[in-house]
Amino acid sequence: LNEGPTDYDRRHNLVISGRGEIPRTRGMTVSGTLRLLSGLAFTLVDTSSDPDRNGVLFDPLPAGSYTGNGPNAFSVENKNGRNGANGPGFAQFDTRLGWRLRPGKGRTVDVTADLINLTNHANFVSPVTSLNQSDRRSTNFLLLTTLYGGGQPRQAQVGLRLGF
Repeated sequence: LNEGPTDYDRRHNLVISGRGEIPRTRGMTVSGTLRLLSGLAFTLVDTSSDPDRNGVLFDPLPAGSYTGNGPNAFSVENKNGRNGANGPGFAQFDTRLGWRLRPGKGRTVDVTADLINLTNHANFVSPVTSLNQSDRRSTNFLLLTTLYGGGQPRQAQVGLRLGF
């Protein structure tokens, strides 16, 4: 049977954010956001055999531990069946330091400095093909090669906003 978790099954999703003003600085603030996500489910397959002899070569691998090919390979515990394995999780901490100046007459000047992915943690997507599967025969089986779109290496940016 082709039963199991959905392709977008993410068991844990924790987001913590906060903002505070720094005393005696005339408007300086600090804020941060921490995002922690568990990995997405995917299927481990072996296209070299047809153990159930149904004519389909995309049968899920049996339950067990699997390690990929190569020095940077990912290891998973496969629970058997469709989407029986989980990819790597996601962890990112973003912070902002801001200062609001009030030059007068209802005008404001906001100066900000953002640090995105402050810890510089590499956030990889699941090591799968376009069918949400990872084939044991592939040379890149369980290799982590692609970063999440929002999980790039550490970045910084500054901003200036004039309010009138």
